[in-house]
Amino acid sequence: MADLRQLAEEYSLSADLLEDRMLQLQRQLAQARGQEALDLQNRLDVMNQELFHTRRMRAYLNEYYC
Repeated sequence: MADLRQLAEEYSLSADLLEDRMLQLQRQLAQARGQEALDLQNRLDVMNQELFHTRRMRAYLNEYYC
């Protein structure tokens, strides 16, 4: 079970890294215009979905195995 707890921690770290990167991109988006702004928004949308699934998997592992 320790390996599954470690995996949950890795998902937690991944979620933290995603959040940090998304904050950086949101700051860029605030100053972006035109196609750059659209590209950044699309990237943030994809990352938001990835963050949702990462958090969901982390919660599943924590609730089921911990």
